[in-house]
Amino acid sequence: MKSQTRVVVIGGGIAGCSTLYHLTQEGWTDVVLVERNELTSGTTWHSAAQVTNFGATQTMVGLKSHSIKLYKELADDPEYPINYHHADGGIRLANTERQMEGYRHFASVAKGMGVEFEVIDAEECARRHPLISTDNLLGGLWDPLDGDIDPAQLCQALARRARLAGAEVYRHTPVTGLTQHKDDSWTVHTEKGDIRCEIVVNACGYRVNEVGAMMGVHHPVASMEHQYFLTEPIKAIEESDFRMPLLRCPISDYYCRQEKNGLLVGFYEQDCKTWGMDGIDPNFVNALCPDDLDRVMDVLEGAFERMPALTEVGIHSIVNGPITYTIDGAPLVGPIPGKRNAFCIIGLRAGLGEGGGHGWLLAQQIVHGEACYDTWVIDPRRFTGHGNVELTALKAIEDYQNEFRFHFPHEHRPAGRPIKTTPLTPVLAAEGAEFGVVNGWERVAYIKPSADFEETHSFRFNETFDVIGEEVKAVQTAVGLTEVNGFNRIEITGPGARDWLDKMTCGRVTKKIGKVGLSYLLNDHGNIKAEATLANLDENTVWYGSAAAAEFHDMDWLQKHLPDDGSVSLKSLTNDWTILVLAGPKSRDVLSAASRGDWSAQAFPWLSVRHAFVGIAPAVVMSVSFSGELAYEIHVPNNQLYAAYLALRKAGEEHGLRLFGSQAVESMRLEKGYRHWKADLITEFDPLESALDRFVKLDKPEFIGKSALEEHVKAGPRRKFVSLVLDCTHAPAHGGDSILSDGKCVGTITSGGWGYRTDKNIAMGFVDPDFAEIGTALSVEVIGEPVQASVVDPCLYDPQNSLMRA
Repeated sequence: MKSQTRVVVIGGGIAGCSTLYHLTQEGWTDVVLVERNELTSGTTWHSAAQVTNFGATQTMVGLKSHSIKLYKELADDPEYPINYHHADGGIRLANTERQMEGYRHFASVAKGMGVEFEVIDAEECARRHPLISTDNLLGGLWDPLDGDIDPAQLCQALARRARLAGAEVYRHTPVTGLTQHKDDSWTVHTEKGDIRCEIVVNACGYRVNEVGAMMGVHHPVASMEHQYFLTEPIKAIEESDFRMPLLRCPISDYYCRQEKNGLLVGFYEQDCKTWGMDGIDPNFVNALCPDDLDRVMDVLEGAFERMPALTEVGIHSIVNGPITYTIDGAPLVGPIPGKRNAFCIIGLRAGLGEGGGHGWLLAQQIVHGEACYDTWVIDPRRFTGHGNVELTALKAIEDYQNEFRFHFPHEHRPAGRPIKTTPLTPVLAAEGAEFGVVNGWERVAYIKPSADFEETHSFRFNETFDVIGEEVKAVQTAVGLTEVNGFNRIEITGPGARDWLDKMTCGRVTKKIGKVGLSYLLNDHGNIKAEATLANLDENTVWYGSAAAAEFHDMDWLQKHLPDDGSVSLKSLTNDWTILVLAGPKSRDVLSAASRGDWSAQAFPWLSVRHAFVGIAPAVVMSVSFSGELAYEIHVPNNQLYAAYLALRKAGEEHGLRLFGSQAVESMRLEKGYRHWKADLITEFDPLESALDRFVKLDKPEFIGKSALEEHVKAGPRRKFVSLVLDCTHAPAHGGDSILSDGKCVGTITSGGWGYRTDKNIAMGFVDPDFAEIGTALSVEVIGEPVQASVVDPCLYDPQNSLMRA
């Protein structure tokens, strides 16, 4: 066994084998995999192993497409062929029009990745799968490349190719400890000796937190018991001249696929059960949980109604084994928060189907720092300090119970809520606030017009349309107040802070005390890494502010690049302060009534910052706006937040102040052309392609990503960011919708919504450069149907910014 290597991958299931193989494909061959027992002896061996193209985001579709292409190549390898039932086809059923609309949206998402889905009616579903009934069925989504694969053969094939490239695999080699050294390298301690390495990868399936504990971290991953059974042969299958398509049924919470001449039928029962919460037997290897079909009887009854053939056939065998879930059901693939040279590929509840793509994207991150796609949807840092055991288990149960029911826009499910609150959360709830969730924080979405108001989540405009419109009107004509909690806030101090920040960002960093500026940080490839508001509080203090979801992500990036001389220090204030946003033409009047000092445009102009008191509460006030109206961000310590809120409410009484929420802000920022991080700002494009030219200063001596950005300039843009106005009023465009020209996909929507002040249906997205000129006529697929659209100036409301400067 080697004592020195570049990377040690811990875990020999699909996650570990895929990572090892793809590392060799990226050119790193001095890599090792260690497995405590045999390869595939954890969850992988009992996987139902379905391989679908379906994904709710383009990144998920892209990594699944890679898996399918890779598995087909492996299956066709004459030297080591494997069993892969490729392109049997698969149907996701629906019995409501809202579900069908969702499928039309997801088909549009896939189109942008070169994947063709088909939305079909109930009769066509039955024609393609003759074992199903059309009772209570509207239709479904057809994936022509759906199939299934032999899990053990797949992993052995990946390990074989990795070995041929120079990698080594050590079976029956339990890891007993991990030690990180001052240079951030690692020693992996095993029962057969130590291995020193640069990088360690946790690919340990349901034992993820046993290895996590060895490096002092906890991963938000929980296991659920999952049952399926195999039937005896079915005559209709024996007589069929084609393999039955795969079936996924959100109506009755089951799936099935052909297995030999019978069916494999799996269940996502409501009376589900977590597994391994209090530890896992070390001898649980190639093992299963006790059968418990009584638990799935309600689901089984629904399956019988949909597939009457099941009532006439016996059960051959039952499988009940653990599968892993995260808080939102998507895997954790990427850097481990707060650790150097440590990565994970865990929480793969659909590991076999997706594992090829996950290992591919992880290997790219390890070798190149980033992957070809923006990987935020699977980034381990998207969950922060709230990702504890109890929350993960509750969300795992909820996600398991809703396995085939996708999230609708603005839908925030109830399990594990509330997990992050401020002193204002119950106060705002009493005022009628409806909350959404941002990185665990309960954030006001809108104020309900009555206590019994209920929203029907949909891909169309719904009951909230006029409610949000009234909130926008209040902000535009008078003054509004909202809470923005969880905003990522890092205090940067030290004599070298501004010079260091100048090298971290691609634009100018203002050095004037009391001023605020917007900056963009690039990765080593010259693409967008982060967006930050930088506020100069005093000679040695800068506040770095960014999206709430970026809390761990941005801290990791900043810490990675801190100078060694101690001239710069970082301190997170994210969980200690909250923002109250005061916006509208009367906001200065309200602030002046609540806070001593001169708040005139001359004394406190746009993009200013100062310390102040709001009522009796200390605050840091910034004259910045995400709405396009005159506005102030009032940053207040949480323990005095309620006092500041009361002072502003009292001061606002005579000015008609009303509360508003994040959905009103979303509308107003679209009218201004302002971006959302990880919606409109992603690692796949540089700031010039993202239409942020005014924030880029290529004449600066140096900044991270400069040389790569200069190469981009020489090569020309890959795509360009545009704003669009859509000619429809029934629904907004949603992220992932395809942008078309003459029926050909030329781009993808990143965000969209109604602009109430401009009375326009607005969307943003990236298009091929030839289609980016203002005035270009295009179309956008809205709920699967093309709608006329045109490229417009990104700032549709007050383009001179006169209102914010007023």
